[in-house]
Parts: sequence; C-alpha cells; structure tokens
Amino acid sequence: MPRPNASLTRIFLLLLVGLLAPLLWPGVLPNLWSTQGFSADHHHDWAPSLVLLHVGSDLLIGLAYTVIAGLLALMVSRNREHLPFDWVVLAFGLFIVACGLTHVMHVLVRIYPAYWLDGYLRAMTAIVSVATAAALPPLMPKVRAALQATAALQRKEQELQQALTRNVALLEMVQLSGQPGDVLATAEQVLLKFRDALAADWLGIAVQEGDQARLTRVWHSGRATGALTQTELPPVPRGTGLAWLAIEAQAPVYIADYAAHPRAHPMYVQEGLSAVALLPLFDATTGQTTVLIVSRVHAVGPWTAEEQQLFEAARVALLVAMERQHHLYRLETAALQDALTGLGNRRAFELDLKAEVASARRHGYAFGLMMMDLDGLKTVNDELGHDAGDQLLRLFGQGLRQQQRAEDRCYRLGGDEFAVLLPHSPPSAAAPLLRRTEQLMAHVQAQGFAAAGVSVGIAFFPDERLGPEDLMRLADERLYAMKAQHRRARTGQG
Repeated sequence: MPRPNASLTRIFLLLLVGLLAPLLWPGVLPNLWSTQGFSADHHHDWAPSLVLLHVGSDLLIGLAYTVIAGLLALMVSRNREHLPFDWVVLAFGLFIVACGLTHVMHVLVRIYPAYWLDGYLRAMTAIVSVATAAALPPLMPKVRAALQATAALQRKEQELQQALTRNVALLEMVQLSGQPGDVLATAEQVLLKFRDALAADWLGIAVQEGDQARLTRVWHSGRATGALTQTELPPVPRGTGLAWLAIEAQAPVYIADYAAHPRAHPMYVQEGLSAVALLPLFDATTGQTTVLIVSRVHAVGPWTAEEQQLFEAARVALLVAMERQHHLYRLETAALQDALTGLGNRRAFELDLKAEVASARRHGYAFGLMMMDLDGLKTVNDELGHDAGDQLLRLFGQGLRQQQRAEDRCYRLGGDEFAVLLPHSPPSAAAPLLRRTEQLMAHVQAQGFAAAGVSVGIAFFPDERLGPEDLMRLADERLYAMKAQHRRARTGQG
C-alpha cells in the first residue's frame, strides 16, 4: 500500500504537469485570456494551432474515456463476485463512454454540422450523468462500511503478520536456549531476536557484579545516538537505575515513559530513551542476576500484552536453559569428582595428566607428579570402623588440598591411593614436597590416627620421563620403594 505522503506527492505532480504542460502549446500563453478576433461563427475563424489544440484534446479525451470504460468493464467481469456494487461501476463506465462521445462530437461538428445529433448525445450524457449522480448518495454509507471493513481486514492481517513474526522469534529463542554453550552468549543471541519481533531501538545486558551492575550494549538502531551507541556503558550502583529494580524484584519490569521514572538517568533521558523492558535471569549457582534490556527511543507508550507475553516466554526459556546447564555441570563435576573427599577422581586424573604433558611439551615447562598411598587404612577400618576410615581419608584429602599451591591439582584415585599434579615444578622441589607431606601426616596422626602413615613417590617431566605412562610408572616405583622401607622399619622395630 502506498504511503499517504507518496500518494499526495503523485497527485501534486500530476496537477502541476496538467496545469503547466498545455501552456507550452504555441499561442496558448500569450492568448490565454484573449477574446479578440472571433466572429459569431467563430469556429471558422480559429487559428490552425487553436483548432489542432481543441481537436487533438477532444480526441485524446474520447480515447482515454473509452479505454477507462473498457478497463472498468473488464474489472467487473473478472471480479463480479468480489464487487458489492458492480452495477454502479458499470453505470459509471457508461457515463464515461457518454462523456467520451460528446468530445468526439466536438471534433465531428467542426467538420460536419450535425448539431441535432450532437444535442441528442449531450442529452443522453446528461441523463446518464444525473442517474449516476442520483445513485451515489444512497451508496455512501455502504461504501464507507466496505472501506472500514477493508481497513479492519488490513489491520487484522498486520496483527496476524506481527503475531507470526513473534511466534517465529519465540520458536528461534527456544531453539537457541536448547543449544549447549555459555548461557550469557545464548542470552545475547536470544536478545537479538527481539530486534526482529518488536519495534526495538536498543538491546543490552546488565550483569550483576557485587554491588554494581555492568551494562553492555548488544545492538542499537539508527534512532539511538550518543551514549546509547557505546558498547560499554557506566556501571549502575546498587539501589539506582532500572536494572536494580528488576534484580531486586526478580520479576520483569516494564516502563512506558522512562523520562518520567524517578530512577531515570539524565544522560539517557537526553538521548531520548523512552519505553524500557527489563527481564531478570537469576543464576542459582552464583547467586548473581543477569538482566536483558529492550528499549525504544522517542516512542513513549506501554508495552502491549502480546509483547509482554513474548518477553515472559523468552525469559522462561532462558531460565530453563540455565537450569539445564547447571544440571549438566553438576553431572560432569560428579563424573570427575571423588564423592568422599571432594578431590578429582581417577578419570579426572588421567585426563588432566595427558593434558598437562601436552601443555608442558607445547610451552616448554617442567611439572611433577606425586603418587601417595595412605598406609594403615585397613588397620583403622578393622579397629575403629569404616566411618573412622572415611574420616581418615577426608582429613588427609582436605589437608593435601590445603597445603598445595592454587595451581596444583589433587586426586583420590581410589581406596587409599592419592595423586598430585604439580605444574611448573622442577626436580629440586622433591625434598620440600616430601617434608610437607610428612608434616601433613603428623597433623593427621595427631587427630587420633596414630597408626596411619603415607608412602610417597615423585617423578618429574621432562627431566626424568617424557610420557604419562612412564611418569606414573617411575612415581609408583619410588612409592613402593618407600613403602618397603617403611615396612622394613616397622619389622626392625618389632
């Protein structure tokens, strides 16, 4: 459908051409208002250019009227079932034909004076014209109703198209939320779908970081200017700004007039920020909230019920995606974690050892592998019970983790076997590691496990071995050598 401004422009141009083009004909402009030189029988005294102007114009009008009437008749014949007033259209076509005949008669009487025929055709045209004019007023209410029905149908079609666009966007949002990956990246992709489904001008994300909310722009339209076009915006302190309204309420917030809100920021008011929708996403794992923000510029007005439903559906889809991601994370963590001590399990150790060897080769650094057996566990289980044995394992595992550096990784391989990966550790670190392990064991013994002990074997990459299996084998050999030494010492004491 042409825009109203475009239609008015076409009408104006047509009127302008119609008014000015005939003035270019020879003799028209200097004699436009002249009446001189004409006798009573003035048809025979006309200048040739004036005769040609009248004859040519009348012939063109008659031809155009005939073509218009023919096209109207063709339109009625092909669309009769869709035209509620087809007979009026045909009557109008007959009126146009009659008008065309009168113009043709203007040409004819200049050559052959058939004035009675000319009068007859004029009278016929008058009757058809009066009849057509009389038929139109009663039809005005019906025409108005038909036009209103057409307009309502067009509005309904637009509403259906908007609903289809929103449903497609919602389907794409649900599909995005079901894909694996970082939740924040998924939230940005979902947010971009609002760009197509709604008349949005600015999309952004506020991420809670302690007592501040960090604002990031994801997209903006050409209507956004100034500060709204920046990627990183000033952080919002707790208790200020609309983002904290959504964080505190843990529910969507819809603002129809941003400038009138008490928490509106003057900088964004100046840039024309108007309607704002904020959708909070609470992360139960971190206790932090991410807020999706959809805004309009210079378009004050409430968010419709359909738009709010789309926001709610997108928010629910993302919350479900976050819960699924957390569930998968818990499953993965459980698959790589020893349930009793909280340390990595054997599978995690094997994966990390291979990765550490590959990384050390690529970056050219040394690392150590420490294997340990917790001696005396069977004695504790037999004499004090399995609960005491579990307590011994937990106490040793916790102490082992606490005495290592942040980059070191500790594992319980099963039973009484433990291991530690020590990145960026040369062979000279072996003696300090053994001393720390002896100190840890002394602490454990002081907690009521005097019969317990530990055997340790340490090997280093790449100085002593170049492969994970060889490294484990050397560490185990040294562990069993220490275990045999401890056994001989106990035998010698006995």
